[in-house]
Amino acid sequence: MQNIIFCSYNQDLLPYKATEWAIWRDLKLAEDIIVPQGEVVLAPTWIKSALPLWWWIKVYARSSLPIKFWLIVANSVGIIDADYRWEIKVELTSLNGEKKLEAWTRIAQLEICPYFQEWKSFPTQTPKVEMIVDPDIYENFAEKFRSDRGSGGFGSTAH
Repeated sequence: MQNIIFCSYNQDLLPYKATEWAIWRDLKLAEDIIVPQGEVVLAPTWIKSALPLWWWIKVYARSSLPIKFWLIVANSVGIIDADYRWEIKVELTSLNGEKKLEAWTRIAQLEICPYFQEWKSFPTQTPKVEMIVDPDIYENFAEKFRSDRGSGGFGSTAH
């Protein structure tokens, strides 16, 4: 695989840069959710990704999330490995009471990063980002973009 691929049911949910010079891509909430204080909620995004080897994604809270909603990303920074093929979900927790968020709210930002191991070769070319809107591909994403990771999905690599 040569490209970074994002796939969704809906064009409006694909990660996007808010301005030409934005470094990171905004990620929206796909459904209305309630975040009770003191609990962690997996916020759905309806986004799946496939990355070339030696690339990975960091998921950060948008800077306005705690200011507007009193919410934070529970694990500080989410990590999406190159071989993860399931929905990207954002772990949210409330700092102050129960919070209701509506679908399409921008909740996180994605940073696409190269990965370096000194004993392996480092990527020399920046891959292109490809956006796919196709319900069939989304439903069969793990089969279409196979990886060695297995079928455990979110949080499944706790060996």
